[in-house]
Amino acid sequence: MTRQDISMQRSLSQVLMRSVAGLALACAAVLASPVLADEAEVAKFEAKYDGYKTNLAPLVLDRGDNLAYTQAGPTIHPEQTAFARQMGRGIYMPVKDKVYVAVGYGITSTTMVVGDDGVIIIDSGENDTFAKEVMADFRTITDKPIKAVIYTHRHPDHPFGTKGLGVTEEDVESGKVRIFAHDTFEEFLINDASVVGPILSIRTALASTLLPIGPEGRVHQALGPTFDVGPVSLLQPTDTFSDELETEVAGVKMVLFHAYGDAEDEIGIYFPDLKHLHGSETIQGESFPNMYTLRGTKFRDPVEWYKGVDNLLKYADLSDSYSGSHMRPWVGNDFVVERITNYRDAIQYVHDQSVRLMNKGYTREELADAIELPSHLKDDPWLGEYYGTVAHSVRNVYGGYLGWYQADPTELATPGFVEKAKLYVDSMGGRDAILERARTAIDNGEFGWAMEILTHPIRIDHDDMEARALKAEAMRKWAYQQPNIYWRGLALGGALELEDKLDYTQVWNFAAPDIIKALPASAVIESMRVNLDPKKAADADLTVGFKFTDVGEEDALHIRRGVAIYSDTIPAETDATFVSTKAVLDKILLGETTLPQALDDGEVTVEGDPAAVEAFFGYFDPPSEDPIKLVVR
Repeated sequence: MTRQDISMQRSLSQVLMRSVAGLALACAAVLASPVLADEAEVAKFEAKYDGYKTNLAPLVLDRGDNLAYTQAGPTIHPEQTAFARQMGRGIYMPVKDKVYVAVGYGITSTTMVVGDDGVIIIDSGENDTFAKEVMADFRTITDKPIKAVIYTHRHPDHPFGTKGLGVTEEDVESGKVRIFAHDTFEEFLINDASVVGPILSIRTALASTLLPIGPEGRVHQALGPTFDVGPVSLLQPTDTFSDELETEVAGVKMVLFHAYGDAEDEIGIYFPDLKHLHGSETIQGESFPNMYTLRGTKFRDPVEWYKGVDNLLKYADLSDSYSGSHMRPWVGNDFVVERITNYRDAIQYVHDQSVRLMNKGYTREELADAIELPSHLKDDPWLGEYYGTVAHSVRNVYGGYLGWYQADPTELATPGFVEKAKLYVDSMGGRDAILERARTAIDNGEFGWAMEILTHPIRIDHDDMEARALKAEAMRKWAYQQPNIYWRGLALGGALELEDKLDYTQVWNFAAPDIIKALPASAVIESMRVNLDPKKAADADLTVGFKFTDVGEEDALHIRRGVAIYSDTIPAETDATFVSTKAVLDKILLGETTLPQALDDGEVTVEGDPAAVEAFFGYFDPPSEDPIKLVVR
């Protein structure tokens, strides 16, 4: 045998040994996992719904399919599979011939209320494609025209399919179709779409649209079977209110009322003649609520939330049926009241017990270890922790009251972001030692610990693909054990980021062009301030006014040494004034044209110094094509 033959034989032996070892470790991980994949385990979790199915509204159109992934498997917690199987696509009828709810078409459950000479649509959904599919099935029930659309709140899965329903700008402008919303709808939409749009977009996508549907990806979306990217549209509300509004559309009497839930601008709708209550997302689907959403949000105040549920209960006492924006509708007054009461009490329980322990000195992490729901709430099938969890909700309560600091000065004295990682790596014996410890942790099923320690070498060197691959392995195996879809999705998305396998074309864009175009000019101008590059503008002192001739708005921004100050009037002393239309401003901001091109085309004129306007726009970050990394930091 030649040296080459010996070398080849050794190589083949090593490959074989690694393969066998890898297979053994994979088998050990599955055996050590609490996840059981057989149908019997799934059936146990499905059975908890059996006693409640008589209180579901009748299904009058069954599409016979389910857009969630419903097969059991070793990479999916059986509770996930059982929950996914509740999401079959079809239309329910909680009020005979009057109220219809389309469930399972996407993440949103869109409701249609049939009136004398038209229909009312509650929540047009996440995109136009979704809305068209829902409307096509509604049209098998009635061909009455849409007289009103109700936006229950501004989150992207609720108002962004309105044109897909068949509603046009002309319909709204002429008064043919009315659009109802809370009077803070636009304020919070602006924050989401323009102020923090980029980061919300990627954080939302990491757990949803960036993941393929299947055993190693999305199983469902908790509030519905799926949440997909598609063309979005937004038509501005025509009728807004603060606390309560009594109105009538197509002969249907409605009471619209503020009911704080997962959004500050949340509203509920009571139909007195139908004895029907629509609770929007104040009751957040068939799951424990996201008192904090892991995609990121402003503080969700649990006290305001359970008071919002109290507002629902006032009308629930009068109702024989109930629908929501992410659920199958219920029938039966006692059942409706009991479900809503339990939901309310779960929120207050988590809040009150968090505060009780905070006042004993408990930190965020201690709260997560210490608090769980009492059995009568934990066993309610509509309070499973598939969307929100108690563990991440209690951390939100802590942050809302006390902020990020947990009173240990170690947090103040901690070394810098990268420097601390270097110190950790050194103290643990170096990069190779950490990787070896991580492998052992993975073998032992300690996936969270492996993820924790691998963070440090990756932080030092983003190109350490061996460390990244190992962390991705730990993250993925941890994800497979999770009954919560958000925890699973974020971990699987994080693993794909570590492996450079994310398809960023599937990011749902909070600042999509049609949304930006629907925002008022003043909102766009004011939000520009958060895109100012402080280094470029370090010595700047420049004021530019804006006149939008098509909408009659005037605004100004004063750039003063790295800060952009907004004014809703144009000061007497300005360096230049940008005169154009809102439509042209949108094109510039969205990168569809440039300021020089717009000047050449006559779409923009400048009063004062044209060079000042060009310099002004140069101080701001241009639209970026580079994906935002969340895990590789």
